[in-house]
Amino acid sequence: MKKNSILPIHIGGTIASAESKNGFRPKRSFADLLSEIDQGLAGDRNITTAQSPFGEFGIDSASMQIPHIQKIAGTIWNNYHNHDAFLVTHGTDTLAYTASMLSFMLLGIQKPVIVTGAQKTLEDENSDAVGNLETALLAASTSNCGVWVAFNEKIIKAVRATKINIGVDSLDAFASNIMDEIPISTFQLNDYSVNPGQSEIFSTKASEALDIYCLTHTTNPVLLRNYLDNSNLRVLIVIIYGMSGHRKELMEVLSRWASDNEAIIIAKTHSPYGSTDLSKYALGVKALQMGILSSLDMTMESVYAKACTLLAHSDDPMEFSKQFYANFCDELDEIGVQKFMKKAAFWLTAT
Repeated sequence: MKKNSILPIHIGGTIASAESKNGFRPKRSFADLLSEIDQGLAGDRNITTAQSPFGEFGIDSASMQIPHIQKIAGTIWNNYHNHDAFLVTHGTDTLAYTASMLSFMLLGIQKPVIVTGAQKTLEDENSDAVGNLETALLAASTSNCGVWVAFNEKIIKAVRATKINIGVDSLDAFASNIMDEIPISTFQLNDYSVNPGQSEIFSTKASEALDIYCLTHTTNPVLLRNYLDNSNLRVLIVIIYGMSGHRKELMEVLSRWASDNEAIIIAKTHSPYGSTDLSKYALGVKALQMGILSSLDMTMESVYAKACTLLAHSDDPMEFSKQFYANFCDELDEIGVQKFMKKAAFWLTAT
C-alpha cells in the first residue's frame, strides 16, 4: 500500500522557538519537532524532509509579510504533484492571516493543507507544541481537501479561523467565527472537504496597496483625510463598532476619498462573531449609499486576504465589489449574501 506523503513546510514561530539571551526566538528545525512526537503517528504516512523557505528554524510570525505568504503558496504549488498533503508550522500571531491567504491563492485545492503552531514552546511546562503537531499530522492524513487550521485538538476551516486569545495561559488560541470547530477525531471519520471536485486555480498574485484602519470615538477627520491623501492605497478596511457604520463626518471623508481615487472602502466590526451588515441601521444605510462595502460574516483575516488577492487581479471598484460578494472557499454564507444584496439593492435605489 502506498504511504500517504506529507510535505512539512517549516515557517517558524513559537512552535520552533527556544529561549535565548534576548528572549524566545526560532531555534528548532522541523526535524527537532518531529523527534518529539509519538512515533506511532508515522503509521501509513511518509513524512518527507521539510522545506524551510526562510531558513532552518524559520522566522517570528510578526515578521511575516505578503511576499513570505506568496513563497509558502509557491512551495505548495511547486511540490503539488509529488505529495498527498502539506503541513505548515507557523507562528500564531499571523497564522490566521497566512492560512486565509493560502485559501485564496490555492483556490479549489484538492489536497489537505494543514496550518498549525503553538502557544507554548517545547521548553515550557504543559507545552502544546507536540499535541498540535500530532493533530496536524492526523488531519493531513485525511482526504479533507482545502486549507485548515489545526489547534488544540480541533480543526477549523482556514477562512473561518481567527485568533481569540494571545496569552500562553490559554492553549485554545483559535476559534471559528461561525463556531463550527471540528474535533480531530470527527475530522478523521467524515468528509469535510472544501469545494471537492472544484477546478484548481493557483495564483500567488497579491496586492499590497491596502491597509486596515481602526475608527474610534476620537478619530480626527482631518488626520484621516491626510493619511489617505498621502497613501497609495487602493483598498482601506475600516474597523467600526457594529452595524451602524460610524460618524457621518468620517464616512464622508472615506466616501469622498474613494470616489476621488476610484478606491474601495470595506467596513468590518471589532467583534470576531456575527455579520457586518450595514443595511440595518440608518447610519449603516448611509454608509452603503456612500459606496462602502459590508464585510458580512467574513473574518478580518479573510477580508484582508480576499482583498489582497482580488485587488491583484482588478482594482476596478465595480468588478472588485462583484467579486468581493462572491463565495470562493466558504468564506461567506451564501444565503446571508443573498439577503444582504436584496436589502442593499432596496436602499441603494431608494430616494
